[in-house]
Amino acid sequence: MKRRAISFSLFLAMLLSITGTAQAATYGYVDATGLYIRESASTSAKALRCAERGEKLEILRDEGDWYYVRYGVVYGYVASDFVSSSPSGSSSSSSADEDLPDRISDLGDAPATSREGDRGDDVKKLQQALKILGFLKGNCDGIFGEQTLEAVKAFQKSRGLSQDGIAGKVTIKLIFGEDAADADSSSGNSGIKTEKLDWFDGGSSLIPKGTYFDIKDVRTGTVIRVRLLYGSNHLDVEPATKEDTAKLKQVYGGVWSWDRRPVLVKYGSRVIAASMNGMPHGEQAIYDNDFDGQFCIHFLNSKTHGSDKVDADHQYCVNVAAQYTW
Repeated sequence: MKRRAISFSLFLAMLLSITGTAQAATYGYVDATGLYIRESASTSAKALRCAERGEKLEILRDEGDWYYVRYGVVYGYVASDFVSSSPSGSSSSSSADEDLPDRISDLGDAPATSREGDRGDDVKKLQQALKILGFLKGNCDGIFGEQTLEAVKAFQKSRGLSQDGIAGKVTIKLIFGEDAADADSSSGNSGIKTEKLDWFDGGSSLIPKGTYFDIKDVRTGTVIRVRLLYGSNHLDVEPATKEDTAKLKQVYGGVWSWDRRPVLVKYGSRVIAASMNGMPHGEQAIYDNDFDGQFCIHFLNSKTHGSDKVDADHQYCVNVAAQYTW
């Protein structure tokens, strides 16, 4: 006997006739300028998509401060504070947030630096920017409290910064863009455009062995003089003096570490986006600098010695460094 295929819709109808009426889907609407759909229930989790104000989300389950939702073909988590039951909605935000612009650039000049306990217009502008970016769930009330502290930390984590919760000059610059750098005395501004120089397209031959040059840690503005020891898969360098070693160790909080940090390399009239680690290892040529070995500096697409592969963490830091000027 020939079998006849049953369509999915017919199968679903048969199933519903057996189990009863299916539970109606629950929908919510984005009640923020933009709402990130994240990979997990955390403001530091990877953003999969950004839904615009008024767009509909299917709420699959409630997980406290988060909803697990479907947005088109994307499944992920959104902060429940920014989802309402109707398109016009009523947000949990205060009326002070109703005029929140669509873009950070519309907020005007970057605010001054601030930290927990501060109050005023600068804090409010910081809060508005963090809310536009999807990191702040609370109100923009101009009070740097716990929610603002956690939002700043989440933003810092997303950009590879030290998570101290202080909206310092580097953090403000990353939030508000390059124009904020003009007020950042720690970063300086030589007017030289920062390059993302490919290691295998000029990067490996840029600096001759034995040459001294400067690097700048972009998070702290610390400038360290180094000497190039080798340069095969990446730059192997050593601090030029004891003072430079002390500055490098201070950048790492007083403990040598393999952690990657975004830096700028200045050689002649060029500034290159780069990434360094802070662990003494291998050979050395300078023996009176209090540094037992060398440390690594990576350019775009350079590789590690051990794996002979491009290191994702170094490349992330290169991209962060590219946003800075010397």
